[in-house]
Amino acid sequence: MGIFDRFKVLTVNDAINESRTDKNAVLIDIRAKDVYKRGYISGSINIPMTQLELIEKRVPDKEKKIYIVGSYDNEPKKAAKKLKKMGYENAIPGGRMEEHEGPLKKMK
Repeated sequence: MGIFDRFKVLTVNDAINESRTDKNAVLIDIRAKDVYKRGYISGSINIPMTQLELIEKRVPDKEKKIYIVGSYDNEPKKAAKKLKKMGYENAIPGGRMEEHEGPLKKMK
């Protein structure tokens, strides 16, 4: 990782693309469950910001790259910081869903 990678800011669409092209990556959506159900990225894992400790069950490999998308209410940068304190050094903030361009899946 280069010195400038630490300051790189991804858009939500960048995070989606990165997570889909890296076999050692996952996309975590930290929005509340009810918001997630109304529209989410296919293949993303919903772990609300208030329940980030659940990540240890869903993503036990702390070496995995974790791209985090959220919202204006649930800030991906804050989640990345919290996950890094939990030992997930490859937690990368990936933008807000309000800025997403493209199709979303919905739960019924």
